[in-house]
Amino acid sequence: MTSYNSLTILLSKRIKFIILLVLFLVSNIAFTQNIDKVTPQLIVKDAESKLPIKGVLVTVEGVFQQYEIQSDDFGVVFLKSIPNGKFKIKLSHKGYAVLEKTLEFTAGQHLTLELIPLSIELNEVVITAVESRGMTSTSIIDKKAMQHLQPSSFTDLLELLPGGRSKDPVFNASNHIKLREVGTADSNYDISSLGTSFVVDGIPINTDSNLQFTTGPTVQITPGSGYANTRRNITSKGVDMRSISTDQIEKVEIVRGIPSVEYGDLTSGLIKIQRKRGRSNWESRFKADEFSKLYYVGKGFESQEKRFVLNVGLDYLDAKPDPRNSFENYKRITTSIRTQKTWENDSQLFQWDSSLDYSGSMDNEKTDPDIGYAKVDRYSSDFNRFSFANSLDINFKTSRFLKSIHTSASVGQQFDKIRQTKWVQVSSATAIPNNTEQGESDGIFLTPQYISNLEVDGKPFDAFLKVMGDFEVPLFGIQQTLKMGSEWTYAKNNGKGQVYDTNHPPSPEMTTRPRSYKDIPASTDISFFAEDAVKIPIAAHELNVAAGLRATSLLNISSAYAIQGKYYFDPRINAQWVFPSFKIGNRALRAELTAGIGQYTKFPTLAQLYPDFVYNDLVQLNYYHNTPEYRRINLMTYKTSAVNYDLAPAVNKKWEVRADFSYDNNRFSATFFKENLNSGFRNSSRYQALSYKKYDSSSIDPNTLTSQPDLAQMSFVMDTLLTAYNSTNNGSKLLKSGVEFQFSSKRFTSINTRFTVNGAWFKTTYTNSSPVYKSGQKEIIIDGKRLPYIGLYQWDDGSEKQQLNANLIVDTYVPSLGLEFSSSFQFMCFRSDQALPMNGTPVAYIDPSGKQHPYLEGDKSDPILQWLDIKYNDALFQKRTIPMSMNMNLKVSKDFYKRIRISMFVNRLFSYYQNYEINGQKIERRGLTSPYFGMELNLNF
Repeated sequence: MTSYNSLTILLSKRIKFIILLVLFLVSNIAFTQNIDKVTPQLIVKDAESKLPIKGVLVTVEGVFQQYEIQSDDFGVVFLKSIPNGKFKIKLSHKGYAVLEKTLEFTAGQHLTLELIPLSIELNEVVITAVESRGMTSTSIIDKKAMQHLQPSSFTDLLELLPGGRSKDPVFNASNHIKLREVGTADSNYDISSLGTSFVVDGIPINTDSNLQFTTGPTVQITPGSGYANTRRNITSKGVDMRSISTDQIEKVEIVRGIPSVEYGDLTSGLIKIQRKRGRSNWESRFKADEFSKLYYVGKGFESQEKRFVLNVGLDYLDAKPDPRNSFENYKRITTSIRTQKTWENDSQLFQWDSSLDYSGSMDNEKTDPDIGYAKVDRYSSDFNRFSFANSLDINFKTSRFLKSIHTSASVGQQFDKIRQTKWVQVSSATAIPNNTEQGESDGIFLTPQYISNLEVDGKPFDAFLKVMGDFEVPLFGIQQTLKMGSEWTYAKNNGKGQVYDTNHPPSPEMTTRPRSYKDIPASTDISFFAEDAVKIPIAAHELNVAAGLRATSLLNISSAYAIQGKYYFDPRINAQWVFPSFKIGNRALRAELTAGIGQYTKFPTLAQLYPDFVYNDLVQLNYYHNTPEYRRINLMTYKTSAVNYDLAPAVNKKWEVRADFSYDNNRFSATFFKENLNSGFRNSSRYQALSYKKYDSSSIDPNTLTSQPDLAQMSFVMDTLLTAYNSTNNGSKLLKSGVEFQFSSKRFTSINTRFTVNGAWFKTTYTNSSPVYKSGQKEIIIDGKRLPYIGLYQWDDGSEKQQLNANLIVDTYVPSLGLEFSSSFQFMCFRSDQALPMNGTPVAYIDPSGKQHPYLEGDKSDPILQWLDIKYNDALFQKRTIPMSMNMNLKVSKDFYKRIRISMFVNRLFSYYQNYEINGQKIERRGLTSPYFGMELNLNF
């Protein structure tokens, strides 16, 4: 027993010794590693402006074979876990000379390195949109490409996208964006433009509180031109691209694929606009073309210590849709003051950005007094917006977990006015309904001819707040970054709304009453998002993955709405596989494969959540006497709420796959995508049966009247009227699929020319995803009375559209002559349109009393109900294809003394349109187009 205890004690001592020895060795190794490994900090700046440079590639040779990292937004690079000693370091960035140095890294080291800007090299001059190498399909358009394009508004930039094509500017109608689709004029699919988010310097443009529309039929000043307000209405349609000037923009990123969860309240795409910041000379631009004149002036200032930057800009556009018509024009003025302040200490780097902006646009249209139409009709729409935005970025130099904090806030106030003057004539005795509550009342007879003045006063106000943090989480040696944040938005309209004299309404058929926009509640939503991005080296390959989740809820809404208190979640993930490069000849081939899938949510606007009440004024007695005091018109007014409390957000699901190859400055990329949106916003009809009295006026003797007819002494019969009104629902279905491609060659030095080929095949299906009410094939009349039977149909309309187009751009740059010119050949290979087959048999019907019944097989032979079974001609669903057409555009620019630049462009300098046949009828398309040209002058002092 004693020997056993002694053995136990001896083993215990040896175990303790071994444990102590292991702990000593581990701590000694850790201590040694801490001594041998350092984390030096580099700050990379521009040698001329002294401003930090983002995206500089830093390569340290001899560390883990090769150590590569890029500088952040503040030009800061942390070289983590670098051993003590001397190493060769290489810094490279587009537009700067490569810097190679040998540095000795020590603990706590802080170095500032400066890169010298290069004169523009041939391969650096890109006049088209460049496809991003990131994990989602993004077109990047820089100021060089915009300068060559010579745009008048943001609309012109869409020509540079795969599938884009040049178009003449349209300034007498609002311009709405359509990404990755053929396009349709049907307003029921406005979710395409409404669901595209425009973000300027990190602040989204909010249009949800825009309520500028006119009630009733608006003025149509020129026959065939469409109604004045209908063409310019942007309510629930998104951003009007006419209002965005390009002269103060540094870079545009058009994200067509799967954006980060950092961005929400969208379904179709994301437009990120970065405006000019930094020192610059006085620059001015003067452009004139067939439709407009544009003027711009701007400059960037900076302090002596290079820590404070001030940018100012002002531009003005005066456009006429028809140069021969001085009675219709569009004007835009934009001015901006932007500041940037940076300061730093040993542990933090701060950057504060602030901007004060004004943008205004004025639409005017009136009749020519020399033509025979109503000489008083006129329409004007003024849009004035003031905004103030601030953002603060804090970069932590020494923190290993929290890398940066970003905060941004903005407020915007608009002052919108629509003024309409309209000449109104009525052909019969018509009542003025002036009752705002439901019930019986006497109306007032409308003046046979009068001038109606309508003013729509809107004061949209919006606010935005965002807080986001960037974190770095080391995990088994894998580079991992985490992004977390929250957004809050607020939208309210404090305008007076529709203002007009109720005795002289814009239209006698109006079914609304004046309503103040102040009475509409504000729209407030809050979002939370988190995203994790990892970079995983796998042998010689590299896998990049970014996955995130966004949760959004609509606040400040009544519990009667189905969306109240609900959170909507948008998961998104992008992955990129980078293959190892290998040499073919003396050049390396690089290949990447990218895939992404995600979901997007867009909440309804104020106009969709809180529509006007619908008033139905049913005439019970209309007695007109030559003596005004004896006249009487009696109405039964019904006040109906058009609110759809079951309205839900629009949700789009999207996925894409992209392949990207580059070799010797030649690059090719192709993307296949598919989108499925089943819950877009659209107007749908609702029916209701309204009962009213029909007084018998035949018993009134006009010769014995001494006052108005007494309704109590008159007989009447009850009648029922089946009427319809519109309500917003989630009934639009929008399916997109297609292939986008782009090839860009290197610039051949022998001819200083680059060749670019891009294009896209789009297939878009527009259809209704919810049942609709509508009348049958024929009116049902029994005993001379029309019976309003209404059918409920599962499908109402739909079409499938396809198009394939390709562009060849040949651009030449001769720096010794300061000459730059390009020719673009834009081919529309084909465009087809096919109406989807419709089932004309209703699933139910509504009888004249307002009751709904199922539509059975036997009803097809009923003498009355058989007419609800609509028979369609098969010719309506035949596919119609328009064959190839081609336009050739030319752009030329010449620099003088590096201070003066003269440019000109001609679109459709040459055109070819192939003739085709439809149902045996030949369609000739010669003479459909004419050239569109212009020129501009740029001064830089």
